[in-house]
Amino acid sequence: MFKTNTLLAALLSAALVGCGSDDNNSSSNNNDNTDETSTPLTLSFKDSGDAEPEYLINEEDLSTGNISAQGTGTEQLGWNFYYPVGNTLFVSGYQDFKTVSYQIDDNGDLFELNTFLFDTPLETFGNNDDATLLATTLPRDGTHADLTLYTVDASNGRATSKVTYNIEDDEGAAAGDGSVAAPTALIVRGDKLFVSYHKWDDNQPTNYSSVDVNSAYVAVYDYPLTDGANPIKIISDDRTSQIGVNGSSTNMIKLENGDIYTYSNGTVAAGFDPATTRPSGLLRIQDGTTDFDSDYFFDIEDAAGGTIFWMDKIGGTKALARILMPNAEADVIPWSAFGKDYFTQKLVLLDLEAKTVTDVSGVPLHQKRYSSPVEVIDGKVYLSIETADEANIYEYDVSTNTATKGAVLSGKTIKGFYDLAN
Repeated sequence: MFKTNTLLAALLSAALVGCGSDDNNSSSNNNDNTDETSTPLTLSFKDSGDAEPEYLINEEDLSTGNISAQGTGTEQLGWNFYYPVGNTLFVSGYQDFKTVSYQIDDNGDLFELNTFLFDTPLETFGNNDDATLLATTLPRDGTHADLTLYTVDASNGRATSKVTYNIEDDEGAAAGDGSVAAPTALIVRGDKLFVSYHKWDDNQPTNYSSVDVNSAYVAVYDYPLTDGANPIKIISDDRTSQIGVNGSSTNMIKLENGDIYTYSNGTVAAGFDPATTRPSGLLRIQDGTTDFDSDYFFDIEDAAGGTIFWMDKIGGTKALARILMPNAEADVIPWSAFGKDYFTQKLVLLDLEAKTVTDVSGVPLHQKRYSSPVEVIDGKVYLSIETADEANIYEYDVSTNTATKGAVLSGKTIKGFYDLAN
């Protein structure tokens, strides 16, 4: 049952938000905004300790001192995904099944905008321009039941649509082989919705990519979705593995020119069982097409000497990425890239069109389990970098491809940095 606040009737009867935008999840977060912005920034802060509580805190100075949630911030229940759309931050609970939206008032103070409830976790997110959040369920019960896509108005935080859909074509191409399809990214481009997915063993749905790991898959739909929607086509490519990693909200990105890029990892360290035999790499779906570009493949293993674990766009044809560097011990331990025992991630700049990799100066090897979409704020990107010795905020300069070590993080991690004032 679809549960909301007291505006239930209004939410269920609202019209679907219009389609046709050319912005994707990262651009909804003002990735192309290089104007001077107001402070403070809002941080999604995860504390240390057994419970590891999470908070939203506002900070004006990220360059010096210590950042903590001691005596400040708005506590969030359990483990959460954080996804900004325009000037609204959505906090979606993995254990507490509700999504709370926040904005900044004229005084720079954070306030709760709205809340809607759901029955199972929403784990994959996207957007249609700066106005609409998209969020979908995953098939964690292993059944082939339809998935659910929610549409939420970012201006008021209210759900405007709830539709079911499936990831099977008429011949059941995404299933019928002992697997269920689990979405890893949602991209709207014009009147089409692109949904990348993993194939999970339907007898062991928490095994993630345990079926057909040597191909990448995207289901393509007419958008807006209608209830019970089927894909108009399913595209695949066997030059790399299934798209994205667990929990990342930028497994596919769309650039200003409309081209969509996907990344694939496929390793045991990133949670794949069994590991792929294909190289870690990037694929492209060019603007105006609904197929993988047969002339484009960016072999990350060859270019970077490791496998890609995360990326997000920062303007033009450029993206920041984390590369898992080879480690004899970590490479054979399932999910080691998500833990705190190995610090094997290298921050790099990708030129997606030129297919080049450049190390980011000033950033050590580190660990990062989860990052919400990044924002370019006055030409800078803020990152939480965690090493064996300490955790720090780093300020990355887009123009110089260098990063400066800033404030110490008195906690476990910062999941994201958000400029909600502009």
